[in-house]
Amino acid sequence: MRKQTLILPLILLALALIPLTPAAAQPRQQNAGSEPAHIVLTLDNGADARMNRVDWDVNAWSPLLPGASLRSSDYIDLAGRTTVRVLCTDLSLLDQRGSEVPRCNPYPAVTAFYYYDDPAWTMRDQTPTVFTLPAGVSTLAPGFDPGAFGASELSGGQLDTVLAGIQAIQSLDVPADAQALALASLYRTNDLVLDALGVLLALPDLGCVQRPAVAVPDGEARPMVQSPVMYLRIGELYEMLGSLNDAARNYQCAADLADSLGDPADAALAYTRWANVAPDPGQAIQFYQFSITNYGTIGALDQMNTVLEICGSRNCTTP
Repeated sequence: MRKQTLILPLILLALALIPLTPAAAQPRQQNAGSEPAHIVLTLDNGADARMNRVDWDVNAWSPLLPGASLRSSDYIDLAGRTTVRVLCTDLSLLDQRGSEVPRCNPYPAVTAFYYYDDPAWTMRDQTPTVFTLPAGVSTLAPGFDPGAFGASELSGGQLDTVLAGIQAIQSLDVPADAQALALASLYRTNDLVLDALGVLLALPDLGCVQRPAVAVPDGEARPMVQSPVMYLRIGELYEMLGSLNDAARNYQCAADLADSLGDPADAALAYTRWANVAPDPGQAIQFYQFSITNYGTIGALDQMNTVLEICGSRNCTTP
């Protein structure tokens, strides 16, 4: 029997009435696409949760992990009494207990998050568009000068939308690391790249800070800070800001963690991202091949062919 509980705070009713500006409605390339997506915040039994994306082989599965970006047609498979808490793109909170697609509104009035897992995405050698939040709200990443990116302060209707989104996310009864990833995703949608990175780097239990290592979660627990998705997102933010060594370190953490968890989907994406910023062409080819192999195991043919095209048929081969 399918069961789900949809929690919609009153503040979201007001949020839905705020029109998006053109900049928010049409995210730039740095935001990895224009397809709305929902974010997995928590799982109470991660060992019994898996997913199948709409563009994979119908019989292929990969673990469902915190931070996963889900589209409306991606399928969640749950066993036992597992509950997945999903933050929908309209910022409504969904507790899903049945095996089905995310039960979020397919026609949201507000789109806070976009699908981030396109292997074709890269920001290497590109100039990012960067805005910042006003003083008192901002969470700028340390070590970066906003002026170096020509950053300006967010204002007008887009700022109102973001502030309402912040209030909604901060009101959620979820762990701090899950809340931080949700905030970072909202910020990324609105080109608040420095704030997005800052809110994640402030997490006290974050791994992969000094060395490429993150503890593999034990048993059924799946904290956000032990999910490869967390380090994929951090790596992408570093890449946007041109900090390629930091990006590579986090992509390596994501790849290693995904491999340890038997997660071919995130491993494939992490190896692609890592290859994109690798300074050595031979190493990049090796990583692209790892990505192609992982995509092949889940029948993700479009993604596999995308990476093959990036690598070149003389350098990489399909499984």
